Amino acid sequence: MRILLDENVCLRLAGALREYGHEVHATAETAGKGLPDNEVWALACKGPALLITRDYHFTNAVRFDPALCLGIVFLRHGNLKANEEVALVRSFLSSHPLAEYQGKLVTLSPGSIRIRSRL
Repeated sequence: MRILLDENVCLRLAGALREYGHEVHATAETAGKGLPDNEVWALACKGPALLITRDYHFTNAVRFDPALCLGIVFLRHGNLKANEEVALVRSFLSSHPLAEYQGKLVTLSPGSIRIRSRL
């Protein structure tokens, strides 16, 4: 699966997901900091890719319709350490088939998963 990591997601996640065979593009590795949301969104839609982010702006389905890419995984803000963030995402991806969340917005936090369609 193609995955796009926004700059606000820990870089350890890129390596961990690559180990599982995913094609991962981390904006922090190539674009540096400050890539505007619309450019990140264009990359996610072009792939298409699953966008993983901590940026709350991407939860606005009117502006960023998850149906235009593989979906959006929003990591709720909190005091997650890098290894906890990696474990949270890996656990979700390994226990939920793409068909369950493709084109949808997923909100992940420790102990909580919310999958919703745009409508």
